Amino acid sequence: MHAISLLSRLLAVAGLLAFASAPATFAQDKSDADIARLSLDAYRQWSAISRGRTDFEISDPVRMPGLLGLAAEQGGCRYKEDIANFPVRFMKLEGRRLAFVFCPGVISSYQIFDLTDLRKPVLLALPFAVPPDGFGTATRPGSIRWVKEASVFESERGSDVLPSSRVRHTYRFGPNGFVVVRVEVQQDGVGGWTTIWEAQRWSPSPVNPN
Repeated sequence: MHAISLLSRLLAVAGLLAFASAPATFAQDKSDADIARLSLDAYRQWSAISRGRTDFEISDPVRMPGLLGLAAEQGGCRYKEDIANFPVRFMKLEGRRLAFVFCPGVISSYQIFDLTDLRKPVLLALPFAVPPDGFGTATRPGSIRWVKEASVFESERGSDVLPSSRVRHTYRFGPNGFVVVRVEVQQDGVGGWTTIWEAQRWSPSPVNPN
């Protein structure tokens, strides 16, 4: 409990990080005609898979938008290997398109992409607790689930080897992207969760970073 209390105090003084982004890299020397064709292809693909929907999934790698698939692969994500069991989910929140792509591996995790500009999928980095110093960012936050009734996302990361601790982050998604509002730990991987840090209302409110 002393360690948890100490970590809580250290985290409490850390500023909350808005998401950082790392755009996928593509050729920079395209002509106007190339850019126009790329834009048209991207929007045609999106129209074909979305069919006007804003919240849906795909489980066939053939239907994966080409630029999103390329961005995921450039980020080391082998999404094709398990897309049938872990479909890519697309959502629209705060006027932005998001894609949640499962990346299997020794330590499996999701990657989250901003598809607001369909021509430039942007890999998002979420604020993440880094004991004992405070917060950092992670582009592979572990499992991700949308808790619709609370309008929050929950991520969990840890080892499947028991007993071992796991960490759970709760995020809200707003105009400034993903903001962490709670951090919890599960000491043995099977017991209850203990809150080690939770955001408090700012008073007075700080200046909006944007």
